[in-house]
Amino acid sequence: MLGTGRMPMDELAARVGANVRFLRAGSGLSLGQLAARSGVAKSTLSQIEAGTTNPTLATLEALAGALSVDVRELLASIVADAVVTVRRGSGADVSGESSVGELMQSAMVGPSVVEFHRLRLEAGTHEASPSHGAGAREHVLVESGSLEAGPVDARVVLGAGDYASYPGDRLHRFEAVGEEAASYWIVATYPRRLGE
Repeated sequence: MLGTGRMPMDELAARVGANVRFLRAGSGLSLGQLAARSGVAKSTLSQIEAGTTNPTLATLEALAGALSVDVRELLASIVADAVVTVRRGSGADVSGESSVGELMQSAMVGPSVVEFHRLRLEAGTHEASPSHGAGAREHVLVESGSLEAGPVDARVVLGAGDYASYPGDRLHRFEAVGEEAASYWIVATYPRRLGE
């Protein structure tokens, strides 16, 4: 129905499936492991992730519990493949009595590995980074200079104080643009692999 604000069921099923798949991969779980944790049959999980079935509320609650998220996160807009950019000054104000600050982004990390990197790239130089595997994501915050960053097909130019987040499961590239070096932080998250 048009004009009702309701999403067609096939679109909602596709969204839920993509979110379950993204969260499962981010948690480092196989279909079988998620089935065991949630009590939802592996064949049903496969159909949910493919977007070919509409799970019941009880199934959504079981999956949300097994993935340590709220049911709303299974229904939320898909962000796994999105490049998110927050420009300096446009984050949420988190200033205190003696400090000035802004929240650039918040994210659920779950049972992922988190790495913090502080980097400097000389003016006019660039580096490429390979995929970090399914479920990986990188968060970049530029301290100074100007940096072009992101997946090779979706890079954004960031200035001092700008933030971007993008999938780290494909080739991505960094380039210091302009006449000065770019100093920046990267926080990378990726599913914990067996043995880690």
